[in-house]
Amino acid sequence: MWFLSFLVVAQSTSLRDFPEFYNSEINHKPVQAGLNNAPVIGILTLPNVPYENFTINGTSYIASSYVKYLEMAGARVVPIRIDHSYAEFDYLFPRLNGILFTGGSANFWVNSSKVPILSPDYAAKGCYLYDLVKKANDQGQFYPLWGTCLGFELLHVCANNQFATVGNFNGEPSYTQVHQFTSAATVSKIFTGLSLQFGQQVMSIMSNQNVSLLSHTHGISPSTYQQFPNLSEMYNILSIMHDKSGSPFVGMIEARNYPIWGTQFHPEKNLYEWNQNSIPHFYNAVVMSTYMSNFFVSQTRKNTNVFPQNELTPQLIYNWPPIFIDSYFETINAFN
Repeated sequence: MWFLSFLVVAQSTSLRDFPEFYNSEINHKPVQAGLNNAPVIGILTLPNVPYENFTINGTSYIASSYVKYLEMAGARVVPIRIDHSYAEFDYLFPRLNGILFTGGSANFWVNSSKVPILSPDYAAKGCYLYDLVKKANDQGQFYPLWGTCLGFELLHVCANNQFATVGNFNGEPSYTQVHQFTSAATVSKIFTGLSLQFGQQVMSIMSNQNVSLLSHTHGISPSTYQQFPNLSEMYNILSIMHDKSGSPFVGMIEARNYPIWGTQFHPEKNLYEWNQNSIPHFYNAVVMSTYMSNFFVSQTRKNTNVFPQNELTPQLIYNWPPIFIDSYFETINAFN
């Protein structure tokens, strides 16, 4: 009679046991027609040398936590390899449904002079994709983009192309911080697009609990938005955070007229990175991270680009299995 006991247990647990979800309008939304329920998201790889020097057989890499972060919300991942040509980028772009810029290490400029010369690799390649995203949206296609930490800073560099866009901050070793949300956050797509009620709950968590992991030596000062009108014309600041010295920096942004979002903090680490004691793994930290993942992937479903299966299969991240490095990242995917 074991199966009867199983049925009793199964029937005794339902969404009603989780009122914060059951009572949310997100649980009662009808299925939307016309969405792409097989989204494929491109992740720009980062150069391994001289920034990380992981002992791997690869010139570039992606931290696997970003891959799993997107996969958990129902997306597949294709690496956009930074050492590949612009022609390869042009091939991939119309076949993808969105793009993510990860955190990590890479220089924005060839040197640290005050001449705003974009690097021939990371910033140049990233801003090329950024410009393609803007152009696609300007032409009427919905094409989302997300940047985390280094990628968040890249979104600002691409919008402003000024050396002084990125400032120095005291953000190492990693730490957690609450958010001071702006009025723009309460009406933002990221906190209303999935569910107004659920979005408000996540905002409350983020403003009252240390669920946002930061690991950075650079960032964007709020005063930079006053200094460079290009930034305030492009983005709404959604939150302000503070580094270990108390200096304020921009925590979250949402583009005013484009489906572009960015966070200085790392939502993916709460779910998949374990090598730093400061990373929060408690329930509400996971709620915040899964909300961010589900929001962005939900936006990529609005893009109807098609990647033919015979072309997609050799491009999927599955062709480069994760490598356990037990370092700053648990695992990475490496590319030659």
